[in-house]
Amino acid sequence: MRNTAGFTLIEILVVLFIVAIMSGVVVANLPSFAQSGDFDTETQRLKRLLDLLRLESQIQDTEYGFKPDRDSYEFMLFDPQAGRWQSLSEKPFAPRTLPEGFRLRVKVEDIGFSLGGDAEDNRPPPIMILSSGEMTPCELTLSDADDASRTLLTDGYGDLYWEDEPDPGLSVGESGG
Repeated sequence: MRNTAGFTLIEILVVLFIVAIMSGVVVANLPSFAQSGDFDTETQRLKRLLDLLRLESQIQDTEYGFKPDRDSYEFMLFDPQAGRWQSLSEKPFAPRTLPEGFRLRVKVEDIGFSLGGDAEDNRPPPIMILSSGEMTPCELTLSDADDASRTLLTDGYGDLYWEDEPDPGLSVGESGG
């Protein structure tokens, strides 16, 4: 009687077949993993840029604006001598086009205040970031093609925060609304 140790050709082929099937499943799901990563990156980028511009406005004692569009956005600077809004072109505040399938919706509370640029060719941006630290109260909702969405909120006085996270300006026991 012969004592054999090892695998038969059939056993090896079955294992290779199972590995191939599992690899195919993983590769087929890679785009959704990558897009989820893009969505998270884009939401964090938007919040960080707005937070940074808010700090910059206080440090520089300058008025800035945020001009969103459906699939892009830009940051603006108010020139008090000319009374005009100018688009910022230097990073990190250069105009940005969102990745394919991403959309930005904006809901702005009418505060009845405008700063310069009333001409048709130089309207003020819908969201102003003032040197006093105040910001136009708004809701910015970023969504992707897979219907994932996240909403960034501010009441104009406090910090920006995500709708699905507690408002950092509220104490424990208070609720927003």
